[in-house]
Amino acid sequence: MTSQAIRVAILGTRGLPPHYGGRETAADEIGRRLVARGHEVLVYCRNYNAPAPRPSEHQGIRLVHLPSIQEKNLDTPFHLVLSLLHLLLFERPQVVILSGSGTSFAIPILHLFGKKTVMWVDGKAWTRGKWGHFAQWYLKRSARFGVKNSDAIVTDTPLAHRFYLEEMGRDTNYIPYGPQVEEVRGSETLQRLGLVSGEYLLFVGRLVPEKGVQYLIEAFEKLKTDRKLVIVGDDPYHPEFIRELKSTRDSRILFTGYLFGTGFHELISNCRIYVQPSEVEGTSPVLLTAMAYGRAVVVNGIPENLNTIGDAGISFTKSDPEDLRNKLEEILEDEERIQNLGRRAVEHVRRNYDWERITDSFEALFQSLV
Repeated sequence: MTSQAIRVAILGTRGLPPHYGGRETAADEIGRRLVARGHEVLVYCRNYNAPAPRPSEHQGIRLVHLPSIQEKNLDTPFHLVLSLLHLLLFERPQVVILSGSGTSFAIPILHLFGKKTVMWVDGKAWTRGKWGHFAQWYLKRSARFGVKNSDAIVTDTPLAHRFYLEEMGRDTNYIPYGPQVEEVRGSETLQRLGLVSGEYLLFVGRLVPEKGVQYLIEAFEKLKTDRKLVIVGDDPYHPEFIRELKSTRDSRILFTGYLFGTGFHELISNCRIYVQPSEVEGTSPVLLTAMAYGRAVVVNGIPENLNTIGDAGISFTKSDPEDLRNKLEEILEDEERIQNLGRRAVEHVRRNYDWERITDSFEALFQSLV
């Protein structure tokens, strides 16, 4: 798109390779494409994201690993301060992407050293159930500070774009996420877990209350089926909630813990139905990945999920386990409908969530800034 090479640094994510959430997946997919186009990309990573010896490069993206405090309120700010110091002392990016609204305190310091700043946000982060009162207050104030001071803001959903425009008075660049798709060979993970392709339901994500896994378990327990429900994920900050989830007596429900890379792709590309019961969400790369693999999807009927699936999936009444059970029961054995949903899902993702076009948008934004 442009002949000018741009130096970009990304701060505030957990790092690469992507093991955690949508922002990490997006940094991976966009970063590698920017590198292929001749730009320089640097991502700051938290030490716990990769075991030692930690890689210094991923798909052409340079990586810097630094310590953090693995506590939900201190993890990001502590690591961001260290990343900021390292960047100003040793690096020379032209554009710095700050992941999440809580990172905006770095903006004036970066401007002092001539860096252009882009806040990368996913809506009202302060409404997430994991945050206490002080964290909610801080995140909202930080978002408002970023609105006034950042050179640009990127939102990943039309709803977040509308919120920042109407409620905070700042126009943003709406740039969605995309899927994470790769060629799947073999069935080692399926065999290890005792699963059969096309015969199980799947959820992948953090096991926190806002992801709605409790609704999925409650709905599935009432289904009369021999099929299994596979739940992939974990969370270090909610051990009591996870113990409660795992207290189910339904032997058809399988918890795998975290699965990345080949194992993740093998499970999601072979599931019968992918269920996204989240109460709080942006544009979910995991959901888009399931759709890109041609899986039928059933989602919690929040606006963000509905926007993501368009007319290529099924939704249930917001946070209603009984309606989720009904929706699953309607399609669970309907082969024709499942196949049709899968075909529509593939076309919907191809038409609306292409990583090359997403990278075009970021590249054009960076070019306008420098």
